Amino acid sequence: MSKLRALVPSTHSLFVFEAAARNLSFKRAAVELNVTQPSVSLSIKTLEKHCRVELFVRDNRGVRLTEAGSVLYDEVRAGFRRIEQAFERISERGTKYISFAASMSLAAHWLAPQLYHFQQEHPDIRIKVVATDRDVEPDHEIDVTVWVRRRDFSHSNAWFISDEIIFPVCSPTYLASHPQLRCVDDLTHHQLIHSSDAYRKRMGWSEWIELAGGDSSQVRTDIVFNDYQLAFQAALSGEGIALGWSFTNQYHLKNRNLIRPLPDEIRTDRAFFLVANDRLGQSEKTKKLVDWVLAQSEELRP
Repeated sequence: MSKLRALVPSTHSLFVFEAAARNLSFKRAAVELNVTQPSVSLSIKTLEKHCRVELFVRDNRGVRLTEAGSVLYDEVRAGFRRIEQAFERISERGTKYISFAASMSLAAHWLAPQLYHFQQEHPDIRIKVVATDRDVEPDHEIDVTVWVRRRDFSHSNAWFISDEIIFPVCSPTYLASHPQLRCVDDLTHHQLIHSSDAYRKRMGWSEWIELAGGDSSQVRTDIVFNDYQLAFQAALSGEGIALGWSFTNQYHLKNRNLIRPLPDEIRTDRAFFLVANDRLGQSEKTKKLVDWVLAQSEELRP
């Protein structure tokens, strides 16, 4: 059992005390609590007697907190706020987040740099980005996510974003300080950044170079990152050339943080899809997020 029950005459007395201390007026506290002023005075006197300390100084000009009253008010106010926040989190009136699950690279390099635009347009909508190293089903916890599936993929509440197009990318500073690339085979003379995701199948450099008509026998795998996000970051930092994906790299290519040192690209039989859970029809806010993602990626669709 909490010791609080023994320390206060009643929980109601804490509400009365908080209102009186915040307003520094028994009269205004009475109006706020919809009780009489004598009732407020009695509750405060009962609390003071129980605590064996004066909480208010009473004079002709009104009331003010004593040192003990100030200490108690600070803690009661903070405690009430924490309780309010807890109820907000568990109640229907609490802040509702739309959860967007995405790969680490997509979350960091497409969503994060642009979500503030969406927030400016829709200040009443709160977004929770869930970065994950594997695909997740949109369910009661995840509202929207992005999958890469075969081009003919069909699913309820799914929208085509763009084809999966893969091409070399690097930073302008890397290209400025290294030999120019004239063909695919020139790639093997550069620092190629490799990644190998445990739960997502991604095309590697050897496969890409072969499909692009080059010779992959000279490809070196000096450093391999276990997450594409790390390879992406290394490319942004000017450490070498990484493979880039149409949707994931869109933002940085548009802003020239990354460039394509060669025009060659591989278009696979797969595509990016935006997928929402079955509650989409009940959520106007989720629909707005879906519309925004599709609008932001419109240039990727033919």
